[in-house]
Amino acid sequence: MKKNKLFCALFVIASMLIFNSCNTDVNIYNEGEETTVVYGYLDVDADTNYLKITKSFVGDVIENGPNYNMSNYDYKLNVKLIGKFADMPNVVSVVTMDTCHVHKPYDPNAIFYSGVDQVLYFTTRKLIENETYTLVIERNDGEVITSEVKTINGSTITLPYLNISFESQATNQIKWKSNKLMERAAFYEVVGYFHYGQLNPGETDTVDYCVKWVLGSGTGDELWNSSEYRMFVNYTPKNFYKQLQADDNLTNNSPEWVQRFVKGFEIVVTATGEELYKYILIQNSMGAIQDTPEYTNIENGIGILSSRSQCRKMFEVHDRSVSALIRDYPQWGFVKIYE
Repeated sequence: MKKNKLFCALFVIASMLIFNSCNTDVNIYNEGEETTVVYGYLDVDADTNYLKITKSFVGDVIENGPNYNMSNYDYKLNVKLIGKFADMPNVVSVVTMDTCHVHKPYDPNAIFYSGVDQVLYFTTRKLIENETYTLVIERNDGEVITSEVKTINGSTITLPYLNISFESQATNQIKWKSNKLMERAAFYEVVGYFHYGQLNPGETDTVDYCVKWVLGSGTGDELWNSSEYRMFVNYTPKNFYKQLQADDNLTNNSPEWVQRFVKGFEIVVTATGEELYKYILIQNSMGAIQDTPEYTNIENGIGILSSRSQCRKMFEVHDRSVSALIRDYPQWGFVKIYE
């Protein structure tokens, strides 16, 4: 990064970054006067939607990045979200977004806002699928910043059905369909989470853990099965055990007499909007080039406002796979639960 440039601060909302193999750092530069930076997405599946709204600052990022006041407004912005909401689906409403503080624990290696409370703007009004929303931000100096985004349709997982097994070497599929039959998001990522409980020797409380497994990803067009009107990703069930062997807790925290209990396998399908997908494509295409050209859909400001949808479903792990865990990996201490 070059010093002494006007630096519009980097804001990474972890739940927004759905591409595990991509570079998702947001490096935004802008020359001139103070610029409002907007970063967030609208999620139809969320009970609460959050936006991060900050400002640019002049100076060295290493020196000034930890200074929270450099890139945050010292007053509450007038932030409005305009559109139709689930509780009044036939009426266009104007919602004034409130603020909340989210604490970021201290990290000695972090550049931005370590050990401080971050201000987020939020609304608890539930959004509607495939609906256009307008964001309006009014600053005290009279400047108005706007953006517009269309929400994504939700999805429903259709395969597996009731349970999931990991004994086969043959290719299997995760399938899902859009709630609006022919509609597809810009990009999908499918992630599995193996949930288990752990009871350490001499303790009485079970601690919950999970192992993450990225099952596949691609654009809506790439994953579309036109004969079934569904999306899918291929995966090899037997690779499940390789994921467990790479897990730090299982491999390095398995004392003698530890007991573990299989709780289920959760599949999460995340769909992202065109705006965020386009931004990440541009960002990754630049490689190591320092002066990354900006991509933004914020009028009179800079940043990204996109949309997201996420569906999740918990499956029972087939008894064959539970038995395989107990038989083939006794060092992990898995046991069956009899009801």
